Amino acid sequence: MKGTQRRLVCPQCGKVFFAWRPDDLPGAKVKCYFCGHQFEDDVARRPPLPPPAPAPVSVPAPETSPAPAEPKPN
Repeated sequence: MKGTQRRLVCPQCGKVFFAWRPDDLPGAKVKCYFCGHQFEDDVARRPPLPPPAPAPVSVPAPETSPAPAEPKPN
């Protein structure tokens, strides 16, 4: 799982602690290790990133081959 550890300050007790912030769930709430207060950090308040645009699909060009020669009448 991708993510980072962030230094956070609890708004209720004012103590500093570190919490893991996963990239997949940017809006997840954080729980203070000391007082148990659950809150959103500044990252959780940001709007989620839009999903990446799909890669353009390249359509292969049709193969052009010369038309078969018609047999000559005898």
